[in-house]
Amino acid sequence: MERELRLCGFALLNHYLTIHQVIAEYVSLRPVELLILIATTTGNVQRTLRPGPEALPDALRGSKPLPPGMVVPMSRRAIARVTGLPTETVRRHVDSMVKRGILVSMPKGVLAPGRLTEDWAAAATLRLIESHAACTEQLIALKAVTLQPNRADKFGKA
Repeated sequence: MERELRLCGFALLNHYLTIHQVIAEYVSLRPVELLILIATTTGNVQRTLRPGPEALPDALRGSKPLPPGMVVPMSRRAIARVTGLPTETVRRHVDSMVKRGILVSMPKGVLAPGRLTEDWAAAATLRLIESHAACTEQLIALKAVTLQPNRADKFGKA
């Protein structure tokens, strides 16, 4: 079992490094900044998808930015809590990311501007999906995960 755990861990870590590499090609980020960007972006996506992906209105599918009422800034303290980073470290990196235009400062925190409409975003997203699929295939081959036939039904796919 140890060998499989090592190979599974390698597959997952390699996928994480690929995520950083792909995003860093378009947005200059240090690893800690990538973590902050993912936390700020994921917060709004999680809120939007909380009822489940099937509840997402057609108007919010695709690459259009979320309506302003659905985009909620994330406080530096919340970023620190989610990422496990010290608040002062978060503050320092967030300030740098705001100055560079990666994050936008708002009265109640920061948010990541919608980038899905930028030219690079579609290509980067497809590369990330391919990397994720390759990682999943490796985990399936190592028998770390198994496919559950009824999961596709849960998300409205045949």
